[in-house]
Amino acid sequence: MSRVASLNDRNVVAGDYVLYWMQQSQRAVCNHALEYAVRRANELEQPLIVCFGITNDYPEANLRHYTFMLEGLRDVGLALEQRGIRFTLQQGDPAAVALKLGERASHIICDRGYLTPQQEWRKRVATKATCPVVQSRATSLFRYTSRHASASSPRIPCAQS
Repeated sequence: MSRVASLNDRNVVAGDYVLYWMQQSQRAVCNHALEYAVRRANELEQPLIVCFGITNDYPEANLRHYTFMLEGLRDVGLALEQRGIRFTLQQGDPAAVALKLGERASHIICDRGYLTPQQEWRKRVATKATCPVVQSRATSLFRYTSRHASASSPRIPCAQS
């Protein structure tokens, strides 16, 4: 199964940058979608901009959720800055944020969302964007093994997300 999938059939346009629309995979390390966006930007010889759209009405989210998320996104922004990658956090409907920033993008790369609102946002962006929208699965499933584990030790699948 491929990690990368096109969400629309648009041709690459002459944009100013490659846009990585980060939503599900809020991290600057071990993020396959981010690394795919970096490679694509390098191939096109364009800068990479990473954006995150934060909505104030996500189902069942509360102040603790938003505080935790914003603290993590601050760390993401600092880590991206160290790599020379611009990060922008904007309040609003995440799909609308991606579409607005995508107006000048040659490519929109997004991570894969598994929840209904995330899937609806991606579908909206893929339908309305004028450039290619590509989704990269940023999570990996792997089997935990240890050189200290015995043959009778249970093998526990772990998710890296």
